[in-house]
Amino acid sequence: MELKSIAFDNGAAGSQYYHQWKSEKAVAWLHIMHGMAEHSARYADLAAFLNQQGIMVTAGDHRGHGRTGDAMDSLCHLGDSNSWNQMIDDQWQLIIHIAAEQKLPLIIMGHSMGSFMATRFCQQYGLQLQQQLDNRLIGLVLSGSNYDAPATFKVAAGVAWIERARVGGRNTSNILEQLSFGSFNRLFKPVRTEKDWLSTDNHVVDTYIADPWCGGALSTQSWYDFLKGLAQLSQPKAMAQIDSAIPIYLFAGDLDPVGANGKGVEKLRQAFLQAGTANVEMKLYEGGRHEMLNESNKQQVYHDLNCWVQGRL
Repeated sequence: MELKSIAFDNGAAGSQYYHQWKSEKAVAWLHIMHGMAEHSARYADLAAFLNQQGIMVTAGDHRGHGRTGDAMDSLCHLGDSNSWNQMIDDQWQLIIHIAAEQKLPLIIMGHSMGSFMATRFCQQYGLQLQQQLDNRLIGLVLSGSNYDAPATFKVAAGVAWIERARVGGRNTSNILEQLSFGSFNRLFKPVRTEKDWLSTDNHVVDTYIADPWCGGALSTQSWYDFLKGLAQLSQPKAMAQIDSAIPIYLFAGDLDPVGANGKGVEKLRQAFLQAGTANVEMKLYEGGRHEMLNESNKQQVYHDLNCWVQGRL
């Protein structure tokens, strides 16, 4: 594993830190966009497995997350304004930077918040990326994702706007936390911890809770920017901007509250199909919660992901 960084070209001054796991005789490249309140080093186990299959893996820490947020003294605060769009732009800059170093076919993968980032990235930059990389983008993988009507996210953004006005943009809101993560955990009562909704593996949950770069509450400005972004990307016109020829693989636990126990994942599949995407595969894992890559059956999840990636080559 190599830790590298690249300076931001917009927004607040700072650098995005990213990990690169190289593979001998690599045949493909998987770029990961991690979820909210976590960081890219958590994907080291998956990367080690994929390296053995000839897949190079890269993943960066977003603004407000991990080493990037720590170095900027802005953990859990994505930015003072327009931070969602800045994070999408960061991914463009990072992918182009890494792509200049090799010619491998690329699969983009996003988990949870990262799945929405990956979707928006492909809406906004997909065609441009194909032109720049000579059609090397060959797949999109979304883990722990969801789909809902734009109006739903607009209402939620309105709540975040009110909370931002009430407590300040750099501060946190108990109301926003309870409406999001708090509601997720209530589905698993009686609970052992506040993060039981992440995985059935107690060690994974305990490690997450002990990690200083995991589980923090986002600022109200960050929530507002994020929810506005979800309202934008879920528009049918936006969904139709994704290259219809790019194969898409959706996977989630059928008890994942983010994906409404699989119902939201199916709605996402239908949204892609209605937008014209020709190849959308979906897999729901029985009894799985939010982090299927950290579930008790993660080796099966790794195997299924690798089979899908290899099938694109």
